[in-house]
Amino acid sequence: MSADSRMPDKRLAVILPAAFLASLGIGIVNQGMIFLVKEEYGASATMVGAFAALWSAAYLAGCVLLRPLAKRIPAPVSMAAMNIAAAALLAAQFAVPGLGSSFVAFGLYGFSCALFWPRIMGWLARGVEGRALGRSSGAFSFSWSVGGVISPYVSGLLTERSLRLPVYVGACVFLATGAFILASRRIAPTPGSEGVSPAGSPMGGSERSARIDRSTPLRYPAWIGVFLVYAFVAVFLNIFPLYAKYELGLSESTIGLVLLARSASTAFFFWLFGRMSYWHFKPVLIPLALACALLLDLAFAIVRGPWGIALCLALSGAAMADIYGKSIFYGASGAPDRDKRMTIHEALLSAGQVFGSLAGGAIYQGYSWSAVFVGIGALMAVGVVLQTALIRRR
Repeated sequence: MSADSRMPDKRLAVILPAAFLASLGIGIVNQGMIFLVKEEYGASATMVGAFAALWSAAYLAGCVLLRPLAKRIPAPVSMAAMNIAAAALLAAQFAVPGLGSSFVAFGLYGFSCALFWPRIMGWLARGVEGRALGRSSGAFSFSWSVGGVISPYVSGLLTERSLRLPVYVGACVFLATGAFILASRRIAPTPGSEGVSPAGSPMGGSERSARIDRSTPLRYPAWIGVFLVYAFVAVFLNIFPLYAKYELGLSESTIGLVLLARSASTAFFFWLFGRMSYWHFKPVLIPLALACALLLDLAFAIVRGPWGIALCLALSGAAMADIYGKSIFYGASGAPDRDKRMTIHEALLSAGQVFGSLAGGAIYQGYSWSAVFVGIGALMAVGVVLQTALIRRR
């Protein structure tokens, strides 16, 4: 048994606070930047959608391009480097204010996040399987989602005081996260490199056997689900603030409260599903979760009031937590290279965010708010069919 598998509690003592702080910083900055480029730089709805998609596209590119570099350095160092780089990039954009510098800084900041999330998730999943994997991934998902619960409201309050304040506060959160990770390196062991134990000696028989690929094909339908549900989520993170402010007339802090309904629900169900194992290796539950998300998507085409939207968001949080958790669990289960599988997971959800932001912004500007959900719903219906076909083939 490796040192990683013997000390999950010590790893979690670093991973859970770091995930919470990084998620808090990302949520504050990303929502704040939407209002910054819209109100200070005059971006259109389509441009705002493209701006939001840039972060996800850059993150997706980073997951692919930075992986060879990231896997050669200890996970805590990679994670700390991302937070420090993000703080510097976000602050530097105001040296030359403008839409162009914001695009450049936002893209590089998104690119740097690939040094954090795949590494922290691979470190978390290393050496655990079955119920232990479900519980640890559930605790991780709960931790980062709590940051998502708080950040929309905090960002809204800060934006009401100054359009630039969320960016400055987010940069400070990133600096604090990087400092915490570096200070905590003695708490948990640094993960070993490929083919070598954490102590640096060649792997023994039990460690070598852990390198055998016993992964499940259920990861493929689960990955379809995470792509589509994040296209759905991207509409609310990046397009809904515009609809809520300019059509519903809501303040930034009220918008944050409405979005808090989804993030709070997601956090609760991450915690709940992480403590349950009934869903493990139950294939029929994979398309069922996406079908529930489809019904909620169609409800958004009808609901208009802010509190009705908040209720639907709270219900959609359960579906999102279920689909996200299945993607992590089935992607990591039995896999010898957890970092690679978590990179695929992150790349797919980022691709979904890119698609949702671009398509959502264009459809909203060209047609209507309801039309956005009709389009996303049609894709979800196709996804349910594909998931069912893959499971039946298996």
